[in-house]
Amino acid sequence: MAKQNQIDAKEIRIDADPLSTFHMDEETLRLELVKAQYALRETRQQGQATGLLVLVNGMELSGKGAAVTQLRQWVDPRLLNVEANIGTLPSEYEPLWQAHVAKLPRHGNITAYFGNWYADLMEGVLQKMKQDKNKSQHNELADWEAYMRGQLQVLSEFETDLINNHTKLLKCWFHIDERTLKSRLKDNKADPEWLYHMDWQDKKRVKQFNDIAKIILSQQSDWVIIDGSDPEEGGDKHDKKSHKDLGYSEAASLQFCHEVLHATQSALISSQQNDSKHPLVSQVSRNINAAFSWADVPDKLTDIDDPDMGKSDYQKALIKKQERLAELLRARANSEGKGGRQGKSAAKNHHVVFAFEGMDAAGKGGAIKRLVALLDPREYQIYNISAPNQMELQHPYLWRFWRRMPEFAPNLKEERLSRVAIFDRTWYGRVLVERIEGFASEAAWQRAYEEINRMERDLVDKGTIVIKYWLAIDKQEQLDRFEDRKDTPHKQFKLTEDDWRNRDKWHEYVQAAADMLARTNTKHAPWHVVATNDKRTARLAVLDHAIAQLEKVIKT
Repeated sequence: MAKQNQIDAKEIRIDADPLSTFHMDEETLRLELVKAQYALRETRQQGQATGLLVLVNGMELSGKGAAVTQLRQWVDPRLLNVEANIGTLPSEYEPLWQAHVAKLPRHGNITAYFGNWYADLMEGVLQKMKQDKNKSQHNELADWEAYMRGQLQVLSEFETDLINNHTKLLKCWFHIDERTLKSRLKDNKADPEWLYHMDWQDKKRVKQFNDIAKIILSQQSDWVIIDGSDPEEGGDKHDKKSHKDLGYSEAASLQFCHEVLHATQSALISSQQNDSKHPLVSQVSRNINAAFSWADVPDKLTDIDDPDMGKSDYQKALIKKQERLAELLRARANSEGKGGRQGKSAAKNHHVVFAFEGMDAAGKGGAIKRLVALLDPREYQIYNISAPNQMELQHPYLWRFWRRMPEFAPNLKEERLSRVAIFDRTWYGRVLVERIEGFASEAAWQRAYEEINRMERDLVDKGTIVIKYWLAIDKQEQLDRFEDRKDTPHKQFKLTEDDWRNRDKWHEYVQAAADMLARTNTKHAPWHVVATNDKRTARLAVLDHAIAQLEKVIKT
């Protein structure tokens, strides 16, 4: 059986990193690690820095902790962040990656992350294995495997977005054979507190674990497999004694440290390139420039209605719509979903994300104010998005939005109500203001359409209701509103020099909006354009659309 496991370990090695065969003596390796570590940090002062995220996964007792301990002893420990979590069942309300994004490394830093999203995936798959019944047809995937392969695809796409946004990944899978596992287990008692909450004495469960590992390593070709098994009997006596005394494989720790060095050096090379030549960016992304074509500007962005709704009629309609919206938002905690992609998840307690974009002074703030008028402030969060700060700039572009997405907190004694997130300006800034003002490279903003689509898809697939608005007014109406703000003391703070300057690029913003609508108006997160110069009409239109979208999913 032990020999078979060793064969399996070789079979699941996919495209091993050729650098893994390169070895330095310990003193040279230690020196090079520290030099690379400090050089990576210094890239933050020199240009486009790259972070390194080391994912540490694999079997229990395979030497994961010993390898990271060795690394930390050889580098400056102050500059190596180590995070760890025990695998938990994936939330049915959020994408698999969402719980882990806060711990992503800052560009220029290195983070070793035990467990991570793969530990949660393994935990979820092992749980589904218990519940899954064998399919009657041999060519049909078991439920756990279909679920797993789908989640692996989601994670691969998420990791590609990390890489394209200057976060280098090193994924290390530690493996040991049955003989080594047995020798390292101290007793015959179950140890459910270990990673994956499984008893490693249970041969059936270990086999299931290895079956899952084979799927991960075969579907994702970017893993480095580190064999932490003890040497065979009859090997060098000194080597055997070292293994016995230390309880882990020194060779595995050395390989891990070499892999970290190579990955750090790769990140350094990336930091010296501009975005269009970034070695981590896919060839498709580098060539996206040539394939980009401007969308036709739809009439709804230029033909703006100019009604004049009376105040009395407006107030009567407003309160009824606000009451209905509040009723729906509060009822979502007991919703089962009515089907369709927005209601595809069987999860209750839907998160709701409102995203507001539009021309300056188009009425985003006023619409949001009416949206939340009858809600308790604890029931929602409003995020007024402006230019990213220094810390946000040193993470992947979507990082500051990932961290603001609603989260479910089942451990609270009282139901958490503030799972409605409202964004005044959004992640679409990359394809609007950053595109036009040159804050993002062409490769970056053109790549962002699909990155945004994937994020929204992952949210919706977990039951989040994503509602997006583009508010449009004409150029004369914008000027009138600017003048009104200038003359009204409590509105003057809303008007900036950038607002006046952006008017000179009106047609560029309209074109960017057209391109955005054409590329991100998806089935799972469609846009709703509200094009009117009348504030009252616009506010009621936003409420009507929000109510209609929520009624598709929420029962009351």
